[in-house]
Order: sequence, then structure tokens, then C-alpha cells
Amino acid sequence: MDVVVIGGGLAGMTAARAIARRGERVVLLERTHRLGGKAGSEVRAGRNVEHGYHVFPTWYPNVREILRELGVTLVDFDRYHYVVEGKFPALVSVRGPSDLRALVHNLRHGILPWYQTVLFLGSTLDLISRSLSEKRLLDRISQIGIMREAWFMTEEVAELNQENMLKASAIPSYDMSAMTAKKIGSYWMRQASPFLSVLPGDLQETFIDPFAALVRSDGVDVRFGTEVTGLEMAGGRVKAALTSTGPVEGDAFVLATPFEVARRFVEGEVYARDPSLGNMHWLEAQPMAALHVRLNRRIPGIPKEHVFLHGGQHGLSFVDVAQIWPGHAVPMELSFISSNFAPLRSVSEADATKALLDEIKRYLPIADADVDSTVLHPNVDVPLFINTIGAWPNRPDPRSAGIPNLWLAGDHVKNPIDLACMEGAVTSAIAAARSLLESAGHADLPEVKIPPTYPRPLLAFLRFAMTPALAGAHAVARLHEWLGRPT
Repeated sequence: MDVVVIGGGLAGMTAARAIARRGERVVLLERTHRLGGKAGSEVRAGRNVEHGYHVFPTWYPNVREILRELGVTLVDFDRYHYVVEGKFPALVSVRGPSDLRALVHNLRHGILPWYQTVLFLGSTLDLISRSLSEKRLLDRISQIGIMREAWFMTEEVAELNQENMLKASAIPSYDMSAMTAKKIGSYWMRQASPFLSVLPGDLQETFIDPFAALVRSDGVDVRFGTEVTGLEMAGGRVKAALTSTGPVEGDAFVLATPFEVARRFVEGEVYARDPSLGNMHWLEAQPMAALHVRLNRRIPGIPKEHVFLHGGQHGLSFVDVAQIWPGHAVPMELSFISSNFAPLRSVSEADATKALLDEIKRYLPIADADVDSTVLHPNVDVPLFINTIGAWPNRPDPRSAGIPNLWLAGDHVKNPIDLACMEGAVTSAIAAARSLLESAGHADLPEVKIPPTYPRPLLAFLRFAMTPALAGAHAVARLHEWLGRPT
């Protein structure tokens, strides 16, 4: 069987390799001259520059399996930090919810007072203890909508949740599906140690390039500089991928491009055979911009873990990769992500860089003379899929409902992870490859690993048991509010 995979991002690489390893002939068509897609790096001034920093939680079982095969040892973190404007070097450290000591630490030293922290934990438990039988409801209401219906909710808890969600996913909590938030919260709560992990080097050299070598070694025919312009149909099936160099025919096809590209092919007979693919036009994406700031001196007090700039306009967070990547070229390189880049989309890169640096300097003691260089990746042309309210029914299934030899892969495709991330892309790709191979009669099928969660009855019991603590914490919060004190 000849299989054509369209798109050389992480989803396309994973699907192509899984199929080729079962003995099928696979051609991978990639428009650019490198693999990795949105997960890769760009060469700027002779060096690889990330599209943004990347994290690898423990609940990334499929991605971590690839990293283990590549022999990559991740750098583990058990905490992250907040810095408040004008308060550096003071930091507020938050531990991952891995044990009782971490919980006590967060109650005593969190960004919120202890009683607000109790309410924050209660709101998280309330969400993740909900049944997935409420799927339709949870997909049609925002995360913040679910939170605000709780009797114990306060503005401070809601605002912190909104800030955290925006910085983690580029999705405001009033837009994020509560179903997505429930799944991610459930995965993270069950596998909270290590809380975050990062690569020991840049993504391209440490992960993508070695993975690309594995893809080729397993027999995948990778064709760079091949832009697919459409799908040729015959007899209700895809006959060929149309490219600038001519059609590429196959028996089966995997469309592993981002949804903003994939939906361009939904026309003519493709749409006629599977109108549900047209629902991808309802899906949304937002840029998560990255700013890399190289400094010529070390700034004492900056930790090696991730830092959130609390309360800023542009949703900034960063990590100092010079403390993580051995033999780094400069004393410090702060890799920032701007999760709220939308206000800067129409300004020049120079003006956007200045606006972000101006905000950064209000939080960190960085002078103009300290800056060795900056590189901005606006990522406007490679935005992230955002799982907004009601998006689930508009997302495609791994296999087309009306075209029997067409499969789809990518983090926008329905998958158990349900979030725009590397694990979502890889999980969907394994599911697509599994379905394709099963239809071809293979018995040796790739396994889709799904992160474990706590049993719902246990979570529901804990939610009930926490009621007295929530009532007490809520009373203290209201008392502070009534007395006009900071809460």
C-alpha cells in the first residue's frame, strides 16, 4: 500500500513513521525545507531560535515515549514562580500539587492569601470532579463560567485562574471550553511530579532533528519543498495530492497540516463526500508570540524554573535557557512567551519588541546596555489552535466520515488530550495511523497512550469533604471584603 502523508510537522512525522514501521510505503510531503512545523526552530543570525519555550508535563506519555527512544533526558522542575511589578528580586514560588508538603507550601507562600488559595483549590476540584457524561454541557460553557457558578467563588480566584490559563494556552478562560480545562486539570492533578520538564537543548537539535532521522531510517520518503495545493478525487476516494511538481498518487492519505491549511482542501468533491470537514472553518487560532532576550550579564535572583510576570498586559512568562542548556553562548537568555499578543498584531516587529521590553523592564532590572540581542517570533503566520466553547463538534475525527481513504492528524483533530500542544498532535497522529493500519488488515497496531486520572468517585468525595474548609475560607474572604482590607 502506498500512503501519502501531507505535512511534516510533529503529527505528520509521527503518523508517517508509525505506518512505515508496519511495512507500508510512505511518502511525506513538506512545503518547507525542514521538519517539525510549529514545533521546530528557525535559523536566525546563524543559530536556531525557538518558536517559544516548550514544556513536557508528565502527562505527555506519547511524546515522552519518543524522547526515551531518542535517549533524551529531560530537566525536571517541581515549581514555577510569580514576580510582581516592582518587587523583584522577591518571587512567589508555587509548588506542583504532588504531595501534602507542596500543598502546605502553597497555602503559606502562594500568590493569594491562604483562604483564597483554599478557594482556588476547591474550584479546581469542583471542575475536575465533574462527569464526562456532562460532555455537551462542558463543551458549551467556558471554564470561567463553570468557576463563577460555584457559591464560594471570589474575584481574586477567578482573575488568577484567568491569568494562569491565558499564559498556559493563549486562551482566555472565558473562551476556553470547560471540557478542555477539566481534562487538562485532571491529567495534571494525577501526574503532578515532576510538575514541568524541559529539554536540555533547543527543540530542533535535541528533539526534531533526531526524530526526523528516525523517520527516514524507518523508510519514509521525505520530500521537502513540496507544497500541496489540493486533493484529486476519483470514485469517491482521494486519488492524488496535487503539488506544483505534479500529482502524488497513493492508496491512502493522511492530512496532517494545521487546520487553517487543511480546510483549504475542503472544496468540490472533497466537501461533497464529507461535508463535516467544512466545520473546520469554525475553528479559531491565536498567535502565541515569543521574544528571546540575550543578556551580556547575569541578573542575580532569576531562577532556573519558569517565571510568570503577574498581572502584566501581554501575558508574559519566561525561562532562562542559559541555566538549562549546557555551554550556552551568553550569560543569560530569557525566552519569553507573550500569550496576549493580539493587541500587537498590527504593529511592526520593532514596535512590538519595544512594547514587550518596556513591560519586561517594569518587572526585571534590565537596562538597555544589558541587552546583547533580541529576536521576536510574532508567530502570526503559525498561530495555535484554541479550543473555544463549542469547538469539539467542529473538530474533525481521525478518519473522514465520507472519504474512505482519508485520515487526519494534528492537535485540532479530536483526541483525548483536547489541547493545542505536542502531546495532542502526537496522540492524534497515532490514532490516525492506528485506524489506517487496522483498515489495511494489520494486527500490529500502534498504541495510543492516554494519561491516567483519579477515579471520579474519589474526586467527588474529596469535593464533598472539602466543603467545611471552603465555607470557612469563603467567610474569611467576605470578612476581609466587608472590612475593606486587601483580599
